[in-house]
Amino acid sequence: MNFAIEDSPEQSAFRVEVRAFLDKAVSPKIEHMADPCDMSFEQYQLRRDLGRALGERGWLYPSMPKEYGGGDLSAEKVAILHDELTRIGLALPPYYDAGGRMGAPTILVWGTDEHKKRFLPPICKGLVRTWQLLTEPGAGSDLAGIKTTAIRDGDHYVLNGTKIYITNGPVADVLLVYAKTRPGPGSGGISAFVVEKDFPGFKVAQKLVKMGFRGSQTGELVFDNCRVPAENLVGGENNGVAVVM
Repeated sequence: MNFAIEDSPEQSAFRVEVRAFLDKAVSPKIEHMADPCDMSFEQYQLRRDLGRALGERGWLYPSMPKEYGGGDLSAEKVAILHDELTRIGLALPPYYDAGGRMGAPTILVWGTDEHKKRFLPPICKGLVRTWQLLTEPGAGSDLAGIKTTAIRDGDHYVLNGTKIYITNGPVADVLLVYAKTRPGPGSGGISAFVVEKDFPGFKVAQKLVKMGFRGSQTGELVFDNCRVPAENLVGGENNGVAVVM
């Protein structure tokens, strides 16, 4: 008796489409090293190129809505994409992007319509990298230990603090930052903000040049009176615990 799961005709046609696309889009220069921590910057860029090609089809984040740059694909077709990339030794996304996998859905669920229209398409198309910033000196990823503050000042919040060991932080374009908007111990009073890399007062204080996991860089990010527009608050003030969960 055969218990193998077979594609439906529609799924089979999609698999053929995906395989034909990958045959053309995957550079023969892509290497498959045993330890992804040994990936060079050039290898990372080859994977970014593939990510953008996938994004053009809505396949980089295939389950995201089409209106935001995703593919709005069924679970079966998403599985086929993963299966076909795995077959040739790659992943979806083809580079380490936990920030995108967490940041994009967070904005989709908690963001305003303006947030979604502004931030999701470039993420889903692979044009920008995003990352979630939790870890701090002495706090790890413990929300209750966050010391970074965000104080309201007119139409802006002013962020002060340091985030450390941020994978992809030095090369990220959009950062989802968690900071204290209500002083006091514990995880209460935390809010989430979208911070863009060119905001005044934001800087990469330390960057580890050696590429990390799947070609990522790790760094220390500093907010020194960084002014963030109040409209970049995600999920409402003091609601960061619900957002990050």
